[in-house]
Amino acid sequence: MRSTRFVGGAGFALAAALVMWSCAGGGSPSPGPSPTPNPTPAPPSNTVTVNIVGSSGSAAYKPNPVMANAGDQLVFKNDDTRMHRVVLDDGSADLGDLTPGATSRAITVKGSAAANFHCTIHASMVGSINGTSPPMPTPCPDPSAYGC
Repeated sequence: MRSTRFVGGAGFALAAALVMWSCAGGGSPSPGPSPTPNPTPAPPSNTVTVNIVGSSGSAAYKPNPVMANAGDQLVFKNDDTRMHRVVLDDGSADLGDLTPGATSRAITVKGSAAANFHCTIHASMVGSINGTSPPMPTPCPDPSAYGC
């Protein structure tokens, strides 16, 4: 009977090739790491301008109510002939004195909840950010209506 033996380096090379081939998996490739989903980017912030066009009532602001998204910058531009001082009712922002033609510093809208603002010089000048309608003006305590 005859036996077959691998002799020398050729047998070793063949055995090594078989071992490497079996370790390579031979089947479907193993999946790599799962791709990380990209988060939805935040919408870019916009600058929303509220024009002050008068000194009486909710019609003194255009637009009113003001619609703005969280992160938007809100500025007030005084297109009236009188000085105004706009503040947020919650006390979070006082935009200072706005002379005719001036634009206020920007404030960042924090969320989508409604917030009200008013002019401290003219009590009837009221407005809303993201409200369904402007707030009702406070009754004018000045019979000459100068401060309203």
